[in-house]
Amino acid sequence: MKKITLHFLLIICFNISFAQNPIGYTLDYTPGSDKINIELEFDTLNADSIKLIIPRSAPGTYILTNYLAFIDDVVGYTTTGKQLSGMIGDGSFFTFGDSNDLLNKVSYTVDIQKMEIDLLDASTSSKARKDYLGLLGYSVFGFIEGLEAEAINLTINTDPSWPIFSTLRPDTDRQYGTDSFEVENYAVLVDAQYLMGEGVLVIRVEEAQIPLFVAAYAATTNDLEGIGNTGLLSLQKLAYYFGYVPMPHYTLVYEFLKPISARHDYGFNMEHLNSMTAHRDITQEYNPSRDLGTILHHMGHSWMPLRSYGEGYRPFAWQVAPLIETIWLNEGFIWYASFQNILENDGILNWWKSNLDTAPDFIKTKTLKELSLLGSTQYASDFRIGKNLFSRGALLAHDLDVLIQKETKGEKSFKDAMLGLLKWTETNKRAFKYHEIEPIMSESTGVDLSEVWDKWQRPIKH
Repeated sequence: MKKITLHFLLIICFNISFAQNPIGYTLDYTPGSDKINIELEFDTLNADSIKLIIPRSAPGTYILTNYLAFIDDVVGYTTTGKQLSGMIGDGSFFTFGDSNDLLNKVSYTVDIQKMEIDLLDASTSSKARKDYLGLLGYSVFGFIEGLEAEAINLTINTDPSWPIFSTLRPDTDRQYGTDSFEVENYAVLVDAQYLMGEGVLVIRVEEAQIPLFVAAYAATTNDLEGIGNTGLLSLQKLAYYFGYVPMPHYTLVYEFLKPISARHDYGFNMEHLNSMTAHRDITQEYNPSRDLGTILHHMGHSWMPLRSYGEGYRPFAWQVAPLIETIWLNEGFIWYASFQNILENDGILNWWKSNLDTAPDFIKTKTLKELSLLGSTQYASDFRIGKNLFSRGALLAHDLDVLIQKETKGEKSFKDAMLGLLKWTETNKRAFKYHEIEPIMSESTGVDLSEVWDKWQRPIKH
């Protein structure tokens, strides 16, 4: 009996080990080219069962982006050397026919130049210049459906004279020509940024609580040290406010670009787990000290919602822009914490209120949850929706703060409500449900917050 059990356990261990072989990703780029080449290697699968998924969205983007439009030359490779052409499916994916051929590799190209031309928002697009390639992970990396939780070995190959940088493992001592990265899973791979080329500058900011970097491409000379100092100040303020730093390291990724058209927008920024990306128009004057609020806000997202979030934010549905009920929390709570609590900008309350007052009826007549669902795909495309979402969330936070401080005689504040949500997520390892939010905050502050909560759930205009 013991021998049979041992044999059975060995079979199980072998199968688990086999199933968990890392997925191999290889990215090849030749300077001067408009395209990159990507190859995925994996344990053999039947051709008729494989779908190569191309993301349409990513956490925090609140938009549907057709990245599949920039994918070409999709090929599947069988174990016998046969090549199968990828065929576009009914959604954002490619299939490889209905044969029983065994595939263990797929490859495709991504047209970076076409992506930048077609996507008018610079925050959604990767970029290619003669001395620079800057990639947003989710804009170029696809995955084999069902394997997104597996570990990944990523290799990047480019010209031997080009240094390679990634927010996965930031360092001023960069590898040239080739570098490799061990990545936990697909979500971590695509949340990162990849910068390479002789035009990329990298500095480390000293005296930070964690390794803090600025990585930038500048079509003209810009003040990286100034950005670093502003980033350091932001990190110090956030660490003091929350009482801890959850990121193992952090990178401020900046692109200073000459606009490729008058219609392209370089004003939006994007938060990531351990980094933020910012894009600036070099025809406009830049002063890094004016970015304090921007950096503080986007860095603050590394606490919430990147590490405490509602349903739809994580786990993420890459093929669609998921319907999220809590965008007002994701954005508004950090707006309030960063601009009202940390920067003590009392005047911003009037701006948030004016966003509500001047909103059209189609926004005013929606509940908080309904407006968030609308903003899941249109947060920035009609920024009246985005402004009203973070404004309502920030004003809800303000009313909660007033009540908490009043009831506890200043012993607790809205910060304790946020810390309660962060601790809850860390303990439960899942997204909180909508009906759980208010009880979590009430319990963590010791104050019944239901009346304020219920008030802000209703439409602004009935």
